[in-house]
Amino acid sequence: MLIVGEYGNRIVSGAGCVGVEAQGSMFFSGGVSASGAGATQSTFILYALDDSKFDANVNDAKENTPFPSQIFNDATNTNTIGNFYGKVTSDDPGTSNDSGQLPNQTTRRDSHGGAVTLDGKYVHVVDRIQNVVEVFDTITEERVNTYDLVSKDGQSGREGHAGPCLKRSVLDDNDLQLNDPAPDLLELTPDGKYLMIAFRGPKPVSVSHAAQGSCPGVGIVELSEDGMSGKLVDVLRATNTVDDVPVGTISGGRDYSGVERSDVHGAIVVAKN
Repeated sequence: MLIVGEYGNRIVSGAGCVGVEAQGSMFFSGGVSASGAGATQSTFILYALDDSKFDANVNDAKENTPFPSQIFNDATNTNTIGNFYGKVTSDDPGTSNDSGQLPNQTTRRDSHGGAVTLDGKYVHVVDRIQNVVEVFDTITEERVNTYDLVSKDGQSGREGHAGPCLKRSVLDDNDLQLNDPAPDLLELTPDGKYLMIAFRGPKPVSVSHAAQGSCPGVGIVELSEDGMSGKLVDVLRATNTVDDVPVGTISGGRDYSGVERSDVHGAIVVAKN
């Protein structure tokens, strides 16, 4: 059966990325635009659509139906690509954020890939710029936790002991910001114990204004608290020094001068019998 929905950008913000199914609903994120316009955008939004409310007859489908639940919309989001609920005051019109993407400096957000726990209770959504994972309860549709991908315990941020991305970071450019996972797409392992997350590289092939990272490969996140939390326990480091594509300008980041061209965009888990 083909189910079709059409939504205006005041109802569903642009630059949506991934949809995951849980508890009879489709959860999907909205982040910054992949085009150059995304360089000054900051967007972390999560929506849910009730599957049972779709009209099975494609010809009868109505715009903005079923109406989505807006589970989370960060208060610092810019009012761009259809998001009209961001921070707006007389001093801050909320239309742009030019703080870049460097760790410790940027205030931008970019919701991207998502995955559901084995029991379907929690959705984990990564922030590609802030290097954190937001966790949402699929039944109450509330945010219940945030953990980071830069500290050893997933809770200390950059103030605590550094996690494995630091020791797996690219080291051939002294000015490259280290311990910068830049998480992208992800998938749960069949046993439900781990999330495998693609980490972008220092010369991102796409979305160079939001996807520059320092430890390209696949990050392994060990889940805890019955799937409500997690921490990065290792990085399966990837490398590619054969490609010689010029780096060019990395908007808001570091114009990397090294030779690493690995840039992992997605992770798929294959079960071996």
